[in-house]
Formats: sequence, C-alpha cells, structure tokens
Amino acid sequence: MLHNIKNIFHLIIIFQCLLFSVYLLTSKPKKRLSNLILVGFLLSKAISEVGGVLSHFGELRDLAFVNFPHSFFMEYPFLFAYIPFLFLYILSLTQKDFKFKKAYLWHFLPFLLFVFLIFFKSFTQDADTLRELLIANSPFSFIETRIISFFGYLQFFSYAVASLIILKNYRTRIKNVFSNIESINLAWLNFVVFGFIGWKSLRFINYLLWILTQSPSVKYFYIVAEIVFLIFLSLMFLKGLRQPVIFAGYEEENQYKRKYEKTPLSEEMKENYKKTLLYFMVNKKPYLDSLVNLNDLAEKTSIPPHHLSQVINTCFNQNFFDFVNFYRINESKKLLSEKESLKKTVLEILYETGFNSKSVFNNAFKRHTGMTPTQFRRSANS
Repeated sequence: MLHNIKNIFHLIIIFQCLLFSVYLLTSKPKKRLSNLILVGFLLSKAISEVGGVLSHFGELRDLAFVNFPHSFFMEYPFLFAYIPFLFLYILSLTQKDFKFKKAYLWHFLPFLLFVFLIFFKSFTQDADTLRELLIANSPFSFIETRIISFFGYLQFFSYAVASLIILKNYRTRIKNVFSNIESINLAWLNFVVFGFIGWKSLRFINYLLWILTQSPSVKYFYIVAEIVFLIFLSLMFLKGLRQPVIFAGYEEENQYKRKYEKTPLSEEMKENYKKTLLYFMVNKKPYLDSLVNLNDLAEKTSIPPHHLSQVINTCFNQNFFDFVNFYRINESKKLLSEKESLKKTVLEILYETGFNSKSVFNNAFKRHTGMTPTQFRRSANS
C-alpha cells in the first residue's frame, strides 16, 4: 500500500513536470532563454523521479530487471542537475541582458561526474553481474551511497541559500529604481525556493531517521515531502497559467549604474539638487503616477539619474522606493483626514496617491504611522 502511494506521487510529479515543460516551450516569452532553463529544471526533476517509480512499481521494476538492467540508476546524475538549473533560472530573471556563459557549465560538473560514475558502474558490467548487484539493491557500496546522499543535500542547500541571497539583492536593487515593485519583485519565486527547502528538509529528516532507526514508519516523512514538492510545483504551474508574464522574464528597464561612486558630487551641487528635488516633489507631485521610476524623475527634474540616486541615498538616507512612498503616504494621510474625502474608499485613495497594491499600501502606511489606513481615518475624523 505504501509503495502504491509513493508511486502515485512520483507519477503525478513526472506528469506535471512534462506538462509544465510543454506549456513553457509553446509560449512566446520575452526571455525565451529563461524558460528553456526552467524546462531544464523540470525535465531534470522528472527524470530524477523515475528512480522512485522503478523502486515502487513492482511490475515495471521486474520488466526492467529482466530486459533492461542497465536502465537502473540512470536517474542518479539528474539528482545533481535540477538545483543548478533552478539557480540559473533565478539568475536569468534577476540579471539584465542575461546570457548563458561557458562558465555556467561548471555548475553541472557534479552531474557530469555522476554520469561517468554510473556509466562505469553499469556499462562495464555484463547484464548478469549487474542483476546480481541489483538484487543487493545497488551497484554502490554502503560508504559510496552515504557519500552520494550527503553530497546531494550539501549541493541542494548551498544552491538554495545562494538563490535566496540573489533574490534579496535583486529586490534591494530594484528599490533604487522603481516606486512600485510588487509586479517585478519575484516574491513568488522566493516562496517557491522556501517551499523546496521545506521539501528537501523533510527528505533529509526522513534520511537521518532511517539511518538511525531503520523503522518503516519514518517513510511517512518521504510521503509528506513528496506532497510538499507537489504543492509548490502546482503553485508554479498555476501562476504560469494565471499570470503568463511571470514566466516571460522581466526586462529590468531603466536600470542605472552607481556612477556617482566614481564621480562624487560636491556638497554645493548636492544641496542644489536636493532643493530642486524637494520643490518638484511638493509642487508637481510626481509620486501620484504609479509608474514613476528613477529615470522618469531624473528627466523631469533635469538631474542625471546617478546623481539623483546619490542625493536620495545620502541626503535622505532612503532608496528610491521608500523616498517616493513617503510622499505617497503623506498624501494619503491628508486625504484620509479630510472630511470631503469621507465618501472615498481606502482603495480609491490608495490608487489616487500612486499605490497599486492594497497590501503594499497597508504595510507602508502602518510602518509610517503605526496604524492601518482605516484606524487612521477613524482617529483623524473622530
């Protein structure tokens, strides 16, 4: 019964990976390379699940054992391929003008090493000898199996942590350029990476408990881990269907370079730019445009983008995102306090002041005032 349950999850994951891959290959994204890398991740994961099918599908295992013994453990190398693919996919979405470099092939060195190892272990043996090894459950020794497992977990968690760091740096970077980032902050991908960490952690707990106790009951951790993976894979798929732009790749337009690090402003010029910026923000209210970004504001104030960024960072100790939203919050506070605005809903006010997300508005408002917009309105008009 337990084998049947495991097999069902393996088959569903394989099916979803293949279906998702077809969807990505038939779409027309702005960054097709990103989708191809994601397909590499999905296909690698699908192939790695084949081993689970052979382990738990008795009839198929017997058929392969008799006729294709060399097909066993062919999925092993792909256990070391899917996480580098996911890492490169994240890189492709967070880097402007991403191109696949030859240096990236080093990420697949473990995969290639295990291809060689499997070839050596399997294809240097005749079919009868290989069947004898399979009866003993594996062509690998006890120590080799432990080393392979340990390396697999080490590789996964190293890449997972590196992926989270890249996503964090990306969100910091775009806050220096954009005033609204919810559509490009890749929060969904951060969620997925944490989901995969949860999945792998459960697999690791299952592995440790099995080594320590050899109890069949610990295999339920394996099932829970597969359920977690299936949920997050499904979430990726659903987001792709509902919001195709997610898998189209992001064009990080209006990206700037911190040129002021090489060409610092004089204090006099910095003060002049500061006065110009403050006058423009108060009198022209560019923050009411939800799409305003660093280059837009630079063009309207006639301040070079790299100098404008320096002024905001050093004079106000803020990034562009927080600087603009500070004015939006003040404007929304004004509207929420006016009795003539009582007929307007909070949703109308947030859109009117340049926000385009209720959750972002609520979080920013509470951070600045210590109250929700509704509480602030009630207090201001009591």
